[in-house]
Amino acid sequence: MKKSLLFILLLLALQVNETRPCNICGGGTGDLVVLALDGRMLFNAGLFYDSYIGRWDQRGTWREFDYTENQYRFSFSGAYRFNRHLQGAITIPYVMNYNNIPEQTHNGSGIGDISLSGRYEFFHEFQVKRKNNKDYIDNKLPYLAITFGLTLPTGKSEENADSEVGVTGKGYFVSSLGVSLTKTIIKNHLQVSTDISWQHSFKKTYEKYYNIAQTPFEKQQGDKFNYSASFNYIFNNWHALTLSVTGSNQSASMYEKNSVANSEERNLNFMFSYTYYPSTPFRITPSIKWTLPQDNMGKNASGSTTFGVNLTYYFADYDIK
Repeated sequence: MKKSLLFILLLLALQVNETRPCNICGGGTGDLVVLALDGRMLFNAGLFYDSYIGRWDQRGTWREFDYTENQYRFSFSGAYRFNRHLQGAITIPYVMNYNNIPEQTHNGSGIGDISLSGRYEFFHEFQVKRKNNKDYIDNKLPYLAITFGLTLPTGKSEENADSEVGVTGKGYFVSSLGVSLTKTIIKNHLQVSTDISWQHSFKKTYEKYYNIAQTPFEKQQGDKFNYSASFNYIFNNWHALTLSVTGSNQSASMYEKNSVANSEERNLNFMFSYTYYPSTPFRITPSIKWTLPQDNMGKNASGSTTFGVNLTYYFADYDIK
């Protein structure tokens, strides 16, 4: 009787400590619209509140705003896994802007720029391999993927918005190409991820500026290099924490095929998020992102504090080939 009771307790302990597969596969829990190997598709809804507190000028000097400027963003995303190597996603944002700048329109809203993204995955962690007619779990290979994307100019830009607060998109196409790498340091608990990407903005010819007719002119944003590093700690089946550092460096923009002096941009952000799994396919992820409002922490870029929450639902498929 005692042996049977001990055996039952041992089984319960193993079940409590077992980490769900969606926590330790794919791009990690920090990637909200990335499917694990056992996920066929997902849907995600997010709400974000940005409070802009200042801006770095062209010399990298931090200057606080004398006015209030806020943005709400609703984001709706979906992802689908085609096979064990390829998956794609779409994100549709809705943007609401507010400010209290005197003698200006104080609010504006509209659909933002729709993003299409995908990734080709070369390796997955902890996959079953076969050697000498025996199956084994590979503990050496990391998760490795090539990422790619295209942002469509579906939002209102400086060309067709009536005022600055009405701008909800860039107004031009943006392509991206990058690499995503994840390695588990402590199995079932600690992951380290890094992502880098190159972003290219296409030329845009403006015939209007804030809806006022202009002599046509051409502008192009500089190429941007994005980077991030994330540390993800999974406590158990229900809780995980992620700390991320993200940044970007953008080259000088072009005006009528001429480089614009001192137009380079750079910034650095920090993000902390908590993920709660009330059930295996569903997760809730509140987050906060912030900047350091100090000199030389950015250039030609705005600084903000962002509060967000994401709701994600997975549809599993354990027979993906």
